[in-house]
Amino acid sequence: MRIQNPDFSVNVTPALLWQRNTAARLTSLINSKQAWYDLYQTQFWEDWVTNVFNLQTANDFGLSVWCIILQIPYFISSTTPSTAPTWGFNETPPINTFVNFNNGNFIPDYSPQYVLTTEEQRIALQFAFFRTYTRCAIPEINAFLFFIFGANGMWALDGLNMSMTYVINAPISDNLFNVLRDFDLFPRPAGVKLYFIETNNTLFGFNETPPINTFVNFNNGSFKPEF
Repeated sequence: MRIQNPDFSVNVTPALLWQRNTAARLTSLINSKQAWYDLYQTQFWEDWVTNVFNLQTANDFGLSVWCIILQIPYFISSTTPSTAPTWGFNETPPINTFVNFNNGNFIPDYSPQYVLTTEEQRIALQFAFFRTYTRCAIPEINAFLFFIFGANGMWALDGLNMSMTYVINAPISDNLFNVLRDFDLFPRPAGVKLYFIETNNTLFGFNETPPINTFVNFNNGSFKPEF
């Protein structure tokens, strides 16, 4: 996760020998040349590192370059099958029969695109880079997650049975989570099954504190399981 700090500066002033220090025109020419290098050489490469090379600060153009390198589509569509039946009534006569109940789902029959913010794209591509170029051991994964989310943001637990559990305490969006999951970007060794616990995700249901069976959590939770 360390990026070296290359020195892109070019110093042409040593070309001005001490014998010619009093040559005003030559000195002006050398100084103008130095100013050109500072603007069009040094600044260009420093901007390239910031906007393209460094995944923590890359702009939209740099992220599109990394999408090509890591083979991650820049516009990401969900993996919802187009043949999945929509939950609801039957569309053919007789109308309003219960043909599709218990046979469909809440997902539309088209594949919407996941819209990630620039910062979320940076995170997804950092996951892809780490997933591709490391051995994905638990200590390495947790060091990477600490680097991305800080302390107590997200961490991985070894199930000791060819399984891993990601505890997600950071407030990440559903779109980012779905991209990381659907494109298998969560780092893991080969053949290891993943489970997830989202600590910030309230389960759909009743209130767990007295008074019991009130409707406190309705419309505030979700249909996602804890793992």
